This record gives sequence, structure tokens and C-alpha cells, in this order.
Amino acid sequence: MKTIFFLGLALIPLAGFSQAGSFTIDGKVNKKYNGRFIKIFYDNGETKLADSVVINKGAFTLKGHVDAPTVGKLSMGTTESGDRADVFLSEGVIRVNAKDSIHYAAIAGTVLAESHEKLASKLKPADDKIYNGLNTFRNMPEGEEKKAYLTKVMSGFDSYSTFKRETIHQFAKENPTSYVSLYYLDKNAPGSLLNYETTYPYYALLSPELKATPLGKQMEARLMAVKGALTGQDYKDFSSTTPDGKTLTLKEVIAKNKFTLIDFWASWCGPCRKENPNVVKAYDAFKDQGFTVLSVSLDDDGDKWKAAIEKDGMPWYHVSSLKGWKEPAAVLYGIRAIPQNVLVDGNGKVLATNLRAETLYNKVQELVK
Repeated sequence: MKTIFFLGLALIPLAGFSQAGSFTIDGKVNKKYNGRFIKIFYDNGETKLADSVVINKGAFTLKGHVDAPTVGKLSMGTTESGDRADVFLSEGVIRVNAKDSIHYAAIAGTVLAESHEKLASKLKPADDKIYNGLNTFRNMPEGEEKKAYLTKVMSGFDSYSTFKRETIHQFAKENPTSYVSLYYLDKNAPGSLLNYETTYPYYALLSPELKATPLGKQMEARLMAVKGALTGQDYKDFSSTTPDGKTLTLKEVIAKNKFTLIDFWASWCGPCRKENPNVVKAYDAFKDQGFTVLSVSLDDDGDKWKAAIEKDGMPWYHVSSLKGWKEPAAVLYGIRAIPQNVLVDGNGKVLATNLRAETLYNKVQELVK
């Protein structure tokens, strides 16, 4: 009996990560909505599901089943329009109390629904600003005014993405046992957006129980796949030509510095030009502490290459063979997309790859301390 009792205690932490379960949403809304349909939309693995019910006497009940905890969209319209709110679905009863608007409803009941509300309350204002702007854009008539409006909306997208990423990372740090942390770490970095250096430090903080879930195992596999085969290996030397026609080797640069970022880019590459200010920021902050950059351009036009260096204010080492994608240094490092980079220490050991934005800054700051 004692063995069974202690085994039961050991399994308690896993109960919150049950992968299958039935949920119930009990809602209360303003009676002015009586007779209207309210819907729940959610993905259950590979299947997209939806259910609806008529509001009666200012109340409604929706039921469903999930194979794993997930976010659902509770809406009086569609997933993209109408009065709606995100609800974290898992086994149990979720209570929704909307005095006026579903979007601002109080959501409670299950541990995961309440944990999700803590994160949602921080993300919602920024999310609303972007989504409302995009909805306004969709409804505008075609023309120059619409194009200008989209440019205005998208000008704030980088800062929005950074805020969202940092908010999710902080939440994961403060809530390492919540499935909500794992869920949002995974969803905020899908596919090609997943970066090992950016995400792994926060994934590593999660509890063993979370990492043992199917989603936890999938995310670890994705992280290991993008870690970069070069990390931990010795650098590969190369020589190329500087803007003034001289020959420069990577070995020469490494020998003079504690940390060298090998930065692969091109003047014609929009994402590269967008990332250049982040590299400049890191260089300016840590150049006096042994950090430098060797930029390798995949340009084939020397004038455009030199003009971009000048315009973007990149006062470090530059080389290019002006052979485009056939740049020998890029081929040597297996570069198939840009921007990409490789961070090497003074001994020529590869420390990290593909560092972007604040991740680059934070990594170099950590190293030079």
C-alpha cells in the first residue's frame, strides 16, 4: 500500500500534462446576446474543429475533447473577426464571465486556463494593435492609401515581435512548470523561425515533466536540428578580397580578437540589410572588449557592395570574391541562405551560429563579461 501511495504522489505532477481530455466551457454574457451563436474553434492535432451553441438567458455551455492542451478561439464571429478571445483548452471546466465583451472576459477554472490568462493579459494590448491594424488594412479600398497604411502598420512589426518573444521568454522563466510556457515557446518559433540560441536557454529551464510530453520531445528535437553542426568545432580558414583589393584571411582576424563574428550577407539581401543595424549595435558596444566582425558578401557587383557598406555604417572587416552564391567562403561554411553568421572565439572554436537581433547582443555580452 505504501508503494502504491508514493507512486501516486510521484505521478501527480504529470496529471497537469495529460494529453487527452474533455473540456467544458461554462459562460455568462450580457443577456442582450440571447439568441446569438457563440463558437469555439481549435486544432486537435491534424484536425481543425469547431462547435457552436445558442446563448440562452445570458449563458452558454460548450464541450469538446483535446488530445493535448491547446489554444482555442471563443468567438461570436469567426477566428479572424467579431468579438473573440483566446482560451487555453485542457481537461476540466473553464469559466468565462463576459459582462460586455468576450474579448475582455474573465477566464478561470482550470490551472492552465488561469496560467494562460496571466500571459495573455501582457500580450493582448500589443496583439490588438497589430491585428486591428491588419483588419483595417484588409477592409480598405485598393490604392496608394492602402499601401501606405500597410507600410505604417508593418513598421512596428519588428518591435512587436521582439516584445512578444521577450514576454514569452520571461513567462517561461517565471513559470517553468506550466504547459502554457512550453506551448508558447513552441508556437512563437515555428519552422524556419526557430533559433537555437534564442529559444533553447528558456526551453532548458522547463521542468522535466514538461520536456517529457510529446510536445516537449518534439520541440527538443527541433532545437537540436537547428543547433548547427558547426557549433563546438574548429573554424575553417579562408582567404578573400577586401574592398580595397587586398587579401585577408579569417585566421588573421581571429588571431587579433577574442571573438569574431563571421557574417554572411549581400547588398541585395533585404533581410540582411534589415539585420545590419543589430550587428552595428553589437559591434559598437563590444569592439573595445575584443569583439569584431568579418562580413563576407555574396555580391557580384563591387560598386553596390561598397555602397551598402558605406550606407549601413559597417566599420569592420569586409571581404568578397564577387562571385555571388559561388563565394568560396560561403560554400566552405555550407551557406544556403542569408543572413547567417558564425561566432568564433580566439582559439578558433565555433561558439554559436545564426545569432540575430538581441540574441547576438546578449550572447556577446555574456561572453565578454
